[in-house]
Amino acid sequence: MLAWLALAVGLLAFGGWAAARAGARRRALLGAQAEVLAPRFRAARRVVRDGLLAAAVAACVLALAAPQVGTWMRPVQERGVDLMVVLDTSRSMLARDIAPTRLERAKREIRGLLDRLHGDRVGLVSFAGDARLICPLTADPGSFRLFLDDVDTSTNARGGTAVGEGLELALDSFDPAYPNARVIVLLTDGDDNASDPPASEVAYRAHALGVPVHVVSFGAAEGSEITVVDDRGNSDVVRDGAGQPVISVPDEGLLEQVAHIADGSYLSAARTAFPLDEIWDKRVALMEGVTRNTAERTEGINRFQWALMLALVLLGTRALLPDGRAR
Repeated sequence: MLAWLALAVGLLAFGGWAAARAGARRRALLGAQAEVLAPRFRAARRVVRDGLLAAAVAACVLALAAPQVGTWMRPVQERGVDLMVVLDTSRSMLARDIAPTRLERAKREIRGLLDRLHGDRVGLVSFAGDARLICPLTADPGSFRLFLDDVDTSTNARGGTAVGEGLELALDSFDPAYPNARVIVLLTDGDDNASDPPASEVAYRAHALGVPVHVVSFGAAEGSEITVVDDRGNSDVVRDGAGQPVISVPDEGLLEQVAHIADGSYLSAARTAFPLDEIWDKRVALMEGVTRNTAERTEGINRFQWALMLALVLLGTRALLPDGRAR
């Protein structure tokens, strides 16, 4: 805003030029009798009037820049939800039917979600054939991001896909001190083949605890081969016992069932551009949340009123000065 002070400088320069031009026209028109015929004209008076106007404009610009003088302590309440992200890290997430891979796309969605957290806490559970708590609930998105960056298909030692175990560990990882405003976001291709307990059974438990489970599936409906790269950089696909390529197909029926039982929502990343943004805006952001603690924040005291009062005084003074024109 302070860059607009150049406008006040321009007005002052224009006023000086206009006053000099008016004086020249007066002398050209009246000649030697100028002082007698137009005694009230004074170029300096016009410059002063225009200078007051320019100063008033500068004061208004200063007011818009919101000057602050002094500080005060404002009480701030941290209010938000506890969000557990449950991420599938099985080898089927290496399929490339969603670019660059299902897993990398899921991690990008999670990173975008972190920018929307304000007073919320987020935790991370990864699962393949087993489940691991990668990051407990934290209010620090930066720390969460470091844990997320290290997650890949080698994070979980056991192969397979155990959606139920991932959901169960997420439920057990919530802070019991805050029973309300808890939510789970499950990101998986749904190719569930190792769940104990079954995913639907854990969904009923989440429903009983009042924890909605929102599900985002990754993968095209027709499925895809699973591309893997060995230590030498050679690329191949996962094959079955007969040597045929394994086609990973998302189990959308199971995932829709889990979301329905646990009072959540279901979206497909293959059909929705930004599924986590939509879930946050339409579901999570509407949750009431809980107040965890109250802190005090130091803030500056706005003094824009002083600049506005100065502008009014300058304009009033300018109105009282005669402009030097005869009737």
